Amino acid sequence: MARSDRIRQLGQARRHPAKLGVLALGALICALMLAACSGRKADAGADPSVPEEASGGVPSALDAQSPVAPATVDTTTTTGSTCARAYSDDSPWNTPIGPTPEYHPRSDGFVQRIEVPLTSDPTQFSYPVYRVDEDTPRRTVRLDGWFSNVVNGGNLLLNQRAGTVDLPIPEGARPSAGEDAQIVLYNEETDEEWGASVLRESDDGTFDAFNAYHYDTAWTAFVPFDEDGRPIFARGAGIPYLAGLIRPCEVEQGLIDHALAFSFDAPRDAFVPPASKSDGASSTHLDVPEGARLQLDPTISEAEISAWGCRGPCLAVARALQKYGMIVVDNAGRSKIYFEFDGTAHWNGRVQASTVSPIPVDRLSVLAFDTPTLDR
Repeated sequence: MARSDRIRQLGQARRHPAKLGVLALGALICALMLAACSGRKADAGADPSVPEEASGGVPSALDAQSPVAPATVDTTTTTGSTCARAYSDDSPWNTPIGPTPEYHPRSDGFVQRIEVPLTSDPTQFSYPVYRVDEDTPRRTVRLDGWFSNVVNGGNLLLNQRAGTVDLPIPEGARPSAGEDAQIVLYNEETDEEWGASVLRESDDGTFDAFNAYHYDTAWTAFVPFDEDGRPIFARGAGIPYLAGLIRPCEVEQGLIDHALAFSFDAPRDAFVPPASKSDGASSTHLDVPEGARLQLDPTISEAEISAWGCRGPCLAVARALQKYGMIVVDNAGRSKIYFEFDGTAHWNGRVQASTVSPIPVDRLSVLAFDTPTLDR
């Protein structure tokens, strides 16, 4: 599983010892020419490989650092996890679109039907991410829906109807605000990811949920059907929750190195990979299916993006939309890009519902896709 690179250390000043002659004459000459025979080499300064802060972008991780002090980006989130890009490098979420994208012939029509503006509210209907490990207590969760367990290198899906399952839920963990009440439990040591929806805690310390799943973030996040043709019961599109989620450390480093998760109010009741189902309410071919990918015009310059008023987290999102795009994952009340839930991300107002609104929807294009599968 690919990990985000850390900024390399700054260069340090190098010292060279004075060279004294062994002969008396040499010593006399050195005494007369001390300035030329001893001293230090000029300060090497900062490593030129360290990126400068983009104009109007997020604050540089090197701000207030000494020019000779080793500096690294602290990619530890408030929940203790490092800034890891989930899923394998060949995952559709981690594969750049490339220099010659092929767009759908009805792209303009699809985009015109997407509600504006783009939004990014992290205070509800999002995903808190809790770091767990082998010592995290297992809690019994009663399910009303399904438990989807992916095994065998990501090639086998086992679906359990209702019943109970034990999940590693830290003390005090809370789901996202909103009726979906979703949560992500992430063990970076084992690459395991659990998710649950409509999660609620009972007085006896047990939990209830609608659906839950278990997956491995070393795999592609493209989940096969079970032996009866059922999908993974995660999200509207049958995709694990970490896919496309923007984490605080990514915003801090100014780099979102994957595709983004996107929902809007009228996806089609059909899907294309990497989706494996759809909760879309539209039955017309005029709307994009879940799993479709949209890209922000990659020819737009950073100066033009900044001129929209798109800076900081918005600029990081725009860059990701140009390189990786965003994938339709759900049916929602508004057009939304997903930042980690504020309860674990602690955005402190830096990310709000309007953060990505400067990005114009009409500068998006829908990439070509094969004939969608209707969700029955």
